[in-house]
Amino acid sequence: MTQKINGQGYRPVDSAGTPRSEASKAARQESATGAQGNKAVPSGDTVNVSRSGLLMSRLQEVVRGSPVVDSQRVAAIKEAVASGSYKIDDQRVADKLLRHERNLG
Repeated sequence: MTQKINGQGYRPVDSAGTPRSEASKAARQESATGAQGNKAVPSGDTVNVSRSGLLMSRLQEVVRGSPVVDSQRVAAIKEAVASGSYKIDDQRVADKLLRHERNLG
């Protein structure tokens, strides 16, 4: 039994493409009568990935390959803090916090 994905969720189907309830009826009837058909059984399931799915997969690869921390930037900030030249723009920080809060709400 396979699951057919039709773009609007999934719908369980048997290998012949009939809905599960119809396939179950047919299987019960077949076993009750003892009839053995010469039906071909598929060798496996098939999956088609959309273009956006492929792009998302590629994005994950790029993100995994990127360093977690920009060590050059961290070193520059550490140096500025140590020398006392690092200035914090409190207005800019407050604006960004408010913008972030608006986007969440």
